[in-house]
Amino acid sequence: MKGKLRKNIPTLVILIIAGEMIYTLPYFRNYYYDVFLNAFHLTNTQMGTLGSAYGVCCLISYIFGGYVADRWRTKHLLSISLFATGILGFALLLYPPYPVLLLIYAAWGITSIMTFWVALIKAVRSLASENEQGKAFGFFEGGRGAAKVIESALVLGLFAFLAKQLSDKLALSSVIIFYSVMCILLGIMIMLLYKEPDGNNSSDDEIKEKADKKFDWAILLRILKMPTTWLAAILILTSYAMINSFYYITPYATAAFGASTIIAAALGYFSQYCRPIGSFGSGIIGDRIGISNMVIIGYCVLAIGLAALIVLPGKPSFILLLLVFIAIIYISMYALQATHFAILVEGDYPVETTGTVAMPLMIIGYSGEIFMPIVAGACLDHWSGTEGYKVLFTILLGLTIVGLITAIIWQRVTKEKRKEIALLKREMKAS
Repeated sequence: MKGKLRKNIPTLVILIIAGEMIYTLPYFRNYYYDVFLNAFHLTNTQMGTLGSAYGVCCLISYIFGGYVADRWRTKHLLSISLFATGILGFALLLYPPYPVLLLIYAAWGITSIMTFWVALIKAVRSLASENEQGKAFGFFEGGRGAAKVIESALVLGLFAFLAKQLSDKLALSSVIIFYSVMCILLGIMIMLLYKEPDGNNSSDDEIKEKADKKFDWAILLRILKMPTTWLAAILILTSYAMINSFYYITPYATAAFGASTIIAAALGYFSQYCRPIGSFGSGIIGDRIGISNMVIIGYCVLAIGLAALIVLPGKPSFILLLLVFIAIIYISMYALQATHFAILVEGDYPVETTGTVAMPLMIIGYSGEIFMPIVAGACLDHWSGTEGYKVLFTILLGLTIVGLITAIIWQRVTKEKRKEIALLKREMKAS
């Protein structure tokens, strides 16, 4: 078991790149919030509803994602997902009316989740031993952040150049083309180069047998009876709500601090520079001090950052201080994201049940995809100026406190399993 993750680094790199690029199209609107809003003639509420349409289909996809991931080859699932997502991206170039936009975002909820996400999580878990789960997911999330840093620098530079030379709308079109082409190219690369992880190779007959096999409801019922399942779902829900909403910091910087469109977009991309720090740090430290201890630290730091963001006066002279608090928020939220599935080892879930475990965790945990965009849009349309943003950040602070309390309860429930993991670490160091 020792060194299992190291042996699977090439496979992990492939998963990292694919796991980052497929979500650029569903989420890039948030980095160019004001430009997207104007180009498609949307209100804040309609903008939020696009995210909710995506979230509803994500929720449906989570229900079936585990079934799909446990029964078909990862290679095929990943490639098909990337192809479909890229093709839908090209449809945006027509600047369709709002109802068509809703359909596109709804379809992305299927292509990026049902046939992709659960299979991706299962693949990452299988690449590492029990005492390497923190590193595996920390490197995975950090690697996605590093990939985002490179991609965002290129795209932001392209957008800034074309916006200055031509127009914001044409610059936005170039961004759409770039992301759509990248998804399709990655789909081709995975089809040609990706190999199933060691121990996960199955013959065609075995794959067919899995596909024909009925869902094991007994395993699901056993998982639903475990208190750790519900606690893990709340941890994902409360931390993912921030990940669903941090994009609103970008228009907040424009409204409250007078930041330009380019600077605001740069602040959005700044999250990806903080992502490797939060993810790598969370994975490495989490494996040393315990994943749940890392979760508690993450919630505490996130609460401090949000509280500071709420009370900070909205003046241009405070924009550097704003950057500090934004960095705190970004680092802590990605540190928490890196623990979403690494913490399952403390809940004592075998890797082979990942698809089944993911069903209730994702349905509840990722439901923020549905309600947070609506909540955010409603806050901005109901309260004028910067007040709506501060109401939103206050709601997120409340959810962060709920997550912190849940993490403390988690530690009490998983006390015995955490002792076993600590003993395994000591034995491996001694050997």
